[in-house]
Order: sequence, then C-alpha cells, then structure tokens
Amino acid sequence: MSAAPPGDSERTATAPKAVRLRVLPELPGGLLLRLPLIAATLVALAALLMAAGLGLLTRQYLIEDVDAGAYQAVTAWDKSLPILIQQDNVWGAYEALTSVTGDQVASTPQGASLAVIVGTSDQVFASSDPKLFPTAQVPVWTPLWAPGSLRVNSPLSVASAHPGLSPPIQSGNWRIYISALRADSGASVGTLVYAVSDALYRQRLTSMTWWVANVTLLAMAVFAPIVWVLTRRMLAPLARLQDAMARSDDATRRISAELAARNDEVGRLAAAFGRLLEQAERARRAENLAAAGALAAATAHEINNPLGGMLNALRTAKRFGQFDATTGQAIDLLDRGLEQLRSIAQTLLAQTRPDERDLLPKDFTDLIEIIQPCQHERDVQVQYRIDLPNAPIAVAAGPMRQATLNILLNACHAALPGSTIELDVDLHGGALCVRVHNRGAAPPAALLAAVAPTSIPEESGFGLWESRRLLSDVGGTLRLAHANGITTATIDIPLRRR
Repeated sequence: MSAAPPGDSERTATAPKAVRLRVLPELPGGLLLRLPLIAATLVALAALLMAAGLGLLTRQYLIEDVDAGAYQAVTAWDKSLPILIQQDNVWGAYEALTSVTGDQVASTPQGASLAVIVGTSDQVFASSDPKLFPTAQVPVWTPLWAPGSLRVNSPLSVASAHPGLSPPIQSGNWRIYISALRADSGASVGTLVYAVSDALYRQRLTSMTWWVANVTLLAMAVFAPIVWVLTRRMLAPLARLQDAMARSDDATRRISAELAARNDEVGRLAAAFGRLLEQAERARRAENLAAAGALAAATAHEINNPLGGMLNALRTAKRFGQFDATTGQAIDLLDRGLEQLRSIAQTLLAQTRPDERDLLPKDFTDLIEIIQPCQHERDVQVQYRIDLPNAPIAVAAGPMRQATLNILLNACHAALPGSTIELDVDLHGGALCVRVHNRGAAPPAALLAAVAPTSIPEESGFGLWESRRLLSDVGGTLRLAHANGITTATIDIPLRRR
C-alpha cells in the first residue's frame, strides 16, 4: 500500500473548512423579502431580550427588598432576643419571632418565613414553628439546609465564621440570614437563624413577569409590522430600479431619471445607471457611425471606378462624335450629372479614408457648403477667412475635415439665432490653426479642459469628444474657451514632415 502524496493530505485537512462556511444557510427570496424579515426578527429579538432583562432586574429588586426587610427584622431581634434568652423567657421569644414570621403552628411546614433560636447548648431555645423545630431539642436543618449550601453541615457553622450578621445564603427555595446573639457584656447567648421562602416574592415576580410579557407581545405586534412596512417602502425604489434595469425601453430612462432625483444611495445608484445607459447609447451611436462610414467608403469606392469609365466614354463621344442640338444637350446633362456623382463619391472617400491625401483649401469651402442646411435651420450666418497657399498642406485631410465639421455643427446648434459664426484658417509656426467663434451658451465645464479624452463623456458634447479623439490620433489638439458670451474652439495640428 503506497503512501498518499502530500497534496492529498493537505486537501483532506482543508476539506472541513469548506464545509464550515455553510453554517448559516442563505434565506430564500430577494432583498425585498429578506431584509424586512430580518428587520422584523431583530425587533422581536430585541423585545424579548428587553423583557428578559426586565424580568431579571425585577427579580433582583424583589430579592433586595426581601434582604432589606430581613435585615431590619434581624437587627430588631438582635436587640430584644438576648434579654429574653437570659431571662429564659421562651414564650416571650416565641412571640417576638411570630410577630414577624406569623404563627406557623397551624400552617404547613414550608411557610413563607421561619425563625429559629439555637442556644449555647446547640439546642432549640424557641422557633416560630415548634412542630418543625421543637424546643429543647437538637435542630434538624434538612428542611432548610439544601445539600451543597456553602459546603458546611449547618447554619451554625456559618455563625461561627461571622461574629455578627452573616451575608444572605441561598439554600434551595430559602434565603437564610444567620446572626450571633450577644448580651450587653458581649458574651454569646445563642444563634438566630432566619429563613425566608421565595414564595414571598414569587407571586409578585410572576405578576410582573406576566405584565412585562404582555407589554413585550404588544410591542412586537405593533412594531414588527411597522418595521416590515417601512423596510419594504425603503426598498421599493430599489425594486423599481431592478425592474427598470431588466427592461430596455423608454420607461427605463424615465424610471432611472425619477430615482436619480433621490438624495440617497438609491438615487446615486440610479444616477450611475443613467450614466451607464448614456455611455452605452453613445457607444452604440459611435459603432453605427463607424459602420456607416465603412459602408460609405466601400460604396464610394465601388461607384467611383465605373463613373470614371462612363465619364471617359461620354467625353470621347462628345469629342469625336457629331450630334444634333437635342442630343448634344442630353449628353451635356449626362456629363454634368456624372461629374456631380463623382464629386460626391470622392468626398465620401475623403471622409472615410483620411490618410490617402493631404488637406486642400477646398476642403474647408466644402465644409461651408455641407453645413448650409444647419445654417438655415438655426438662422445663423457663417463668415470665413481661409489664408492658405493654393497647394496641398501636410495634414491628414480626413481627421481634419471631420473634426472641423463637428465643431461647425456644434457651433451652429449652440449659436444664438441671428448671430454669426466665424471661421479662421491659417498656418502659424509650422502648424495649421483653425478657430471657430460663436455667440451662445457656454459648453459644459468637462469639455473646456484640453485633456485628451479617455472615455465617452457622461454629458452632452459627443461631437466635440469625437473631434478631440480624431485630432489626438494625428497629433493635434482642440481647446475650448468661453468669455463674454463667445465660445472659441481652436484646433492646432502640426504639419507632417515630408
């Protein structure tokens, strides 16, 4: 039989730990059920603990009351009984004892209280219950002294250790007080044993315990449902948010917007969920735009080649053929239409294939034409100054065109109706500089920073965010500033080295 490898012994040693992790099983149901149930259970446990504490405290107070009464009785007996013992007045001692304990002769042996005087001869001098402790006989302490009480045989052994009144001794159902009786000269004349049954306070304790139990049950019946309802009401917004997160329609945004107005953890969670929805929506739009751009590039490429062949064939026919006036007009119309289609295809290629060519001054005039619908819609004018040489500029045309178009469109939407947008383009210090000015509201503070973007913005300004992303890819920067009601967007992009 081969020995087990060390790995097996280690796994065997650690196996019980994995089992001990499941001592407390998880409650069934969701938080909307578990948390109110736990809260109501805690209220019930708190009420029960308070009831138990009140019961123990009440019992302690009742015992202290019994001790106080017993000390008063024993103190009075310490003054009167030594004289009666010296006078050998048994009847007087009996009356003194029964004045406190009551006449035990006609009662059961286990009365409420019992007092016994033991003389110096260790015999009973007098007792409140002569049947249980007969006079002039050695006392039998079995009815009072429970086995194991202080590990001594009788109360007299305790009296020998305490010259005065001893501390109370709990023996079974009796609480025993022992005092050494002394004459005025200081000589011992006997020992007093005073026993009080717990029946004196048991009835009061039972009554008060019943009262505390009723109050506790009433408190549990009132407060447990209140805690249940309040906890479910507090968790109801969380349930609404869960329902909204499980859906994917307009109600999701409406519910998250309503809950985001709350000034608590649920409100902050709903606000975070709303921002997540916005980011997902922007990411989806960005993906759609990228897909549309790829489709436009492929379409423009496929259209451009046959258009070039058709234009060449048409112009060859115009150059070498002879046509009447009507046919010539039709051919000219076809020529202009095909040329327009080729111009559109080339524009799409320029937008989607940015690295294929350098920037031309004509690219900016194209952008002015593109934003004309937005100008008419917003009732704004565009003034532009393009101070560039009539030659290709060593800047990637695609990113520059798209970034400038985004900025112009944002300026159109943000400009006041009837105002003017200014576009300035020039070369400065080996870099292309484009500035766009518009009069209107300030952009969000998060967009005024000149830091390269790392994530989709949580607020508006997706076009500006996309412009910064495009420019950062080719080494350019976009800065935004707002002063005196005028927003200025500045693009700086260094020229490529040829």
